[in-house]
Amino acid sequence: MVKHLVSWKFKPEVSDEQKKAVAEDFERRLKEVQAAAEGVVDVKVIAPPLPTSSVDIVLDGTFLTAEALAAYQVHPGHVAAVEACVKPYLTDRTCCDYEVGE
Repeated sequence: MVKHLVSWKFKPEVSDEQKKAVAEDFERRLKEVQAAAEGVVDVKVIAPPLPTSSVDIVLDGTFLTAEALAAYQVHPGHVAAVEACVKPYLTDRTCCDYEVGE
């Protein structure tokens, strides 16, 4: 299994109402990709994380293989989610991909 953790900060001009709407839309879109793409075990969007966090929103994904993660990243639904929910509202992306035991 492969874990895919991505975090961002919201751009300063994004309102609290927009933050909530963006997080919900992003998760809805990614759940649609989960249902359609092979090898996606789970995706969830965490927003807001606990106040002790240094980021505003986190994507936590689990994939059967590194190949499944690579296919997910170019899946049209994922690309559309990035265009609609990430690029207009989020900045300072960090990513960590790693293998986990069965």
